[in-house]
Amino acid sequence: GDVGASARGDGARAATTLGLPRDVYEPLRTLLASQFVLFLGVGALLPALPLYAQSIGLSSSANGVVISAPALAMLVLNLPLGRATDRYGRKPLMMGGMVVMALADVGTAMSRSVAALVPMRMLLGVGRAGCECGDRAYLADLCARVPEKRGIIVAGQSTVHAVGLVIGPLLGGRLMEAYGAPAAFYYVAAAAVGTAIGYSFLPETLTEETREAAELKATMDEEDGGMFEGLNPFMSSDEREELRERKSQRESSSWLTLLANREQRVLLLCASANSLGFVAKLTVIPLYASGHLDASPAEVGNLFSITALLGLATAPLSGLAADKFGKKVVVGAALAACATGLFFGAQSQTQSELIFFIGAWGIGTAAAGPAINALAQELAPKGGEGEALTLPKSAADFIFLIGPLVLGVLDDFIGTDNAGMILCSSAAAIAAASCFFLPAAVERVDR
Repeated sequence: GDVGASARGDGARAATTLGLPRDVYEPLRTLLASQFVLFLGVGALLPALPLYAQSIGLSSSANGVVISAPALAMLVLNLPLGRATDRYGRKPLMMGGMVVMALADVGTAMSRSVAALVPMRMLLGVGRAGCECGDRAYLADLCARVPEKRGIIVAGQSTVHAVGLVIGPLLGGRLMEAYGAPAAFYYVAAAAVGTAIGYSFLPETLTEETREAAELKATMDEEDGGMFEGLNPFMSSDEREELRERKSQRESSSWLTLLANREQRVLLLCASANSLGFVAKLTVIPLYASGHLDASPAEVGNLFSITALLGLATAPLSGLAADKFGKKVVVGAALAACATGLFFGAQSQTQSELIFFIGAWGIGTAAAGPAINALAQELAPKGGEGEALTLPKSAADFIFLIGPLVLGVLDDFIGTDNAGMILCSSAAAIAAASCFFLPAAVERVDR
């Protein structure tokens, strides 16, 4: 029986599709198909939320509060849920998070004031924290089986997301014009339920080694692991050594340890700058298009679809380039493109100019995303991936928390509709420069 199982396991490793072994390709295919359904819905929301808030009379700063609300919940929950995904599995958080997201989007569709919108968007953040902690760790597990393909796997995910973001805004803009903004939220709620169903067919990837390490970490947190080790007279020397090794392994994934590492700090800056560009996409860019250039909801949807389409080919090329030339080169060049596109986009006087320059930003961010995620996986300590990957995610969520409010207040205070875009451009330029301080060879933080 064991020999047969071993043979089947070897067969799964030997059989390849697109250069990936079967035990990577098959769950990856199911994961990406499920996420494609979700991103059709997410894309539909891109033109919907800021224009919906505007339609019920919210100012730019109030709109910023609504858009920031999910990030507050995510910032609070990322670390505990990252630990939970190492302890209880990837799938429970992925599926449960999707169900919570669906409920939150239905609640958003029924809300007509800031007081009603903010709690619903915070509930959305609870769901996103769960599903994103789970799916990031799940993808990291798959990449760990073929680390030489990490860049292209992450790029494949980004490509699927980009296809959804090409089609979704077209649907969202037209749904808003035909049925009103709430229709887009009902649509994304249905997409979240469909994604949860797709996730149910995935095999669990959490290894017993990671689960045991997480259980040990939890026990140490509750009972003071150092004292427990010193007072247990029945522990053999081998058991003591294993305990010390696992304790060291888990401590290496703590945020304080990670933040002491220069590569991690540069990674956080790049993730934050890229996130700020997405904040602009959700806030000041659609408002600039509608207010300064008189774009309709459908035209704003077209802008997002064209932007995603321009970045569509960039994601797989970014993954190949990251594997071949290194993550830092790709991240630096991509963020430089983001900075250029946002700066000149803020000067646009026609919709065609805005599409061109925001398209350049789209190409840059499509390249930066996979490279940043691959770099985060590469830097994450073995055995603590779920917890460690929450650090760059939390940095991005912090930007989503403060970014919409900062950009909205900035535009309201200065009295222009492009100051926020210029600020985002400056952040991307600084991050692009700083990423070249990364050493040529990136090492995992396993010490």
